[in-house]
Amino acid sequence: METTKLLAPYEAEMIEIRRHIHAHPELSNEEFKTTEFIKEKLTEYGIEIADIGLKTGVVGMLYGGKPEKTVAIREDIDALPMPERTALPFASQNENICHSCGHDIHTTTLLYCAKVLSEIKDELCGNVMFLFQPAEEKGCGAKQFIDCSFTSVAKPDVFVGLHVAPKIPVGSIGVKKGPASASNDFFHIKIYGKGGHGAHPENFIDPVTISAYVITQLQTIVSRENYPITPGVITIGSIHGGQAGNIIPDYVEMTGTLRSLSFDLRKSMREAIDRIVTLCPEAMRGRGEIVWEDGMPPLVNDDAVVDQIVEAAKKTIGADHVITVENPSMGSEDFSCLFPEFGPGAQFSIGSGNENPDSRIGLHNSKNIFDEGSIAAGTAVLVQFVRDYLAE
Repeated sequence: METTKLLAPYEAEMIEIRRHIHAHPELSNEEFKTTEFIKEKLTEYGIEIADIGLKTGVVGMLYGGKPEKTVAIREDIDALPMPERTALPFASQNENICHSCGHDIHTTTLLYCAKVLSEIKDELCGNVMFLFQPAEEKGCGAKQFIDCSFTSVAKPDVFVGLHVAPKIPVGSIGVKKGPASASNDFFHIKIYGKGGHGAHPENFIDPVTISAYVITQLQTIVSRENYPITPGVITIGSIHGGQAGNIIPDYVEMTGTLRSLSFDLRKSMREAIDRIVTLCPEAMRGRGEIVWEDGMPPLVNDDAVVDQIVEAAKKTIGADHVITVENPSMGSEDFSCLFPEFGPGAQFSIGSGNENPDSRIGLHNSKNIFDEGSIAAGTAVLVQFVRDYLAE
């Protein structure tokens, strides 16, 4: 039976489930009720729950009729720490928490992949691993899967997943070969000087002035050291120093983020930041220290997997609903921790925008309204991908 026909009886049910999840969002690593809800549904669908010691999140396994290869489908389940302002009847019931990144749609999509695939498991020449990942918004959820040795349950031959995209029309998908999302590392800088009275700078060492030079010099990494056609971003998001206008402080603290689409550039930019933070203050009689908070690598889609996603889309939503995304995003996605480290993979975008301007506002906006037609479309493409990949 065609995949769209398999899904048709569940379209209203999908929306009901999504609205339930949307109304009860939970923050990263606090998705306890969401986890229990997912387990309840997976058990109802006949999916085996793997106990690998996760605090939140779920690994489900469906064993096909002719076990050979394994497809891993991964979606995230956490919400954001912000109020919802959509005025929807099923808006968040939890104060200052909402699914403004669309993870409720992701979770629902994966649940119905599990439901439909369980009904046709005898036709599958292989297994399906359903990864309901916690804490994507904190960038640590995929690493929790790794720390809990998720591959001990099964070794995936391929990873696939989707993310809602308000800029893409509902019913369509967006695909991007190669680098699709940037790496993301955070850094904490402390510039030390020698504090004293602001009227006598000759007697002291001003870390505020040094910090200004450091910030300026850091931007020259992107403009003067990087290959011009290779994107990189260095952002200083906070700077704090001193308490009064006439006092030179002893130190200034800064925090920032480094993003890149290249594994090699990520490494070279980190080395350049270390160099500037150390040597620039030294040249001005101060001292600089930097502490890195390792984030996630760039998300690099496998070309062959993208081609397979496109073929699955053609069979379900139609070739005219496949959009090639020209530019990668400098935003980050910790799905990148799973592939290509543990096998090839790709993530595609599923359109959630319509004629309502509020559906096009964008992710992480408390007023964005996602078109629920994205659920059926995304599920259809994922189910078809699995059917094709595990075909006899």
